Amino acid sequence: MQEQEQEPHRYSPALRTWFARLPRGRKIILVVFLIWFAQALPKWTAAITADGELAARIMKIFVTPR
Repeated sequence: MQEQEQEPHRYSPALRTWFARLPRGRKIILVVFLIWFAQALPKWTAAITADGELAARIMKIFVTPR
Protein backbone atom coordinates (compact mmCIF):
# COMPACT_ATOMS: atom_id res chain seq x y z
CA MET A 1 0.00 0.00 0.00
CA GLN A 2 1.44 3.35 -1.03
CA GLU A 3 1.09 6.37 1.13
CA GLN A 4 -0.51 9.21 -0.73
CA GLU A 5 0.83 12.61 0.12
CA GLN A 6 -2.03 14.98 0.56
CA GLU A 7 -1.53 18.58 -0.36
CA PRO A 8 -2.37 20.79 2.61
CA HIS A 9 -5.36 23.02 2.05
CA ARG A 10 -4.37 26.58 1.27
CA TYR A 11 -7.69 27.92 2.52
CA SER A 12 -9.51 27.19 5.73
CA PRO A 13 -12.56 24.92 5.57
CA ALA A 14 -14.59 27.63 7.29
CA LEU A 15 -13.87 30.06 4.44
CA ARG A 16 -14.89 27.47 1.85
CA THR A 17 -18.11 26.75 3.74
CA TRP A 18 -18.90 30.45 4.03
CA PHE A 19 -18.30 31.00 0.30
CA ALA A 20 -20.35 27.94 -0.67
CA ARG A 21 -23.32 29.20 1.37
CA LEU A 22 -23.37 32.61 -0.31
CA PRO A 23 -26.15 33.24 -2.83
CA ARG A 24 -25.06 33.28 -6.47
CA GLY A 25 -25.57 37.04 -6.82
CA ARG A 26 -23.34 37.83 -3.86
CA LYS A 27 -20.66 35.47 -5.17
CA ILE A 28 -20.66 37.37 -8.46
CA ILE A 29 -20.44 40.73 -6.70
CA LEU A 30 -17.60 39.48 -4.50
CA VAL A 31 -15.61 38.11 -7.44
CA VAL A 32 -16.09 41.30 -9.48
CA PHE A 33 -15.00 43.40 -6.50
CA LEU A 34 -11.89 41.26 -5.97
CA ILE A 35 -10.94 41.55 -9.66
CA TRP A 36 -11.46 45.33 -9.54
CA PHE A 37 -9.40 45.59 -6.36
CA ALA A 38 -6.54 43.53 -7.85
CA GLN A 39 -6.43 45.85 -10.85
CA ALA A 40 -6.87 49.10 -8.91
CA LEU A 41 -4.33 48.46 -6.15
CA PRO A 42 -1.18 49.03 -8.26
CA LYS A 43 -2.67 52.16 -9.85
CA TRP A 44 -3.65 53.69 -6.52
CA THR A 45 -0.30 52.75 -4.99
CA ALA A 46 1.52 54.50 -7.83
CA ALA A 47 -0.73 57.55 -7.51
CA ILE A 48 -0.27 57.82 -3.76
CA THR A 49 3.49 57.28 -3.71
CA ALA A 50 4.30 59.39 -6.77
CA ASP A 51 5.39 63.01 -6.56
CA GLY A 52 2.68 65.67 -6.76
CA GLU A 53 2.61 66.28 -10.51
CA LEU A 54 2.72 62.61 -11.52
CA ALA A 55 0.12 61.69 -8.90
CA ALA A 56 -2.20 64.37 -10.25
CA ARG A 57 -1.88 63.04 -13.80
CA ILE A 58 -2.53 59.45 -12.68
CA MET A 59 -5.55 60.46 -10.62
CA LYS A 60 -6.92 62.55 -13.48
CA ILE A 61 -6.94 59.45 -15.68
CA PHE A 62 -8.73 57.19 -13.20
CA VAL A 63 -10.85 59.63 -11.18
CA THR A 64 -12.63 62.03 -13.46
CA PRO A 65 -15.60 64.12 -12.35
CA ARG A 66 -18.74 63.34 -14.30
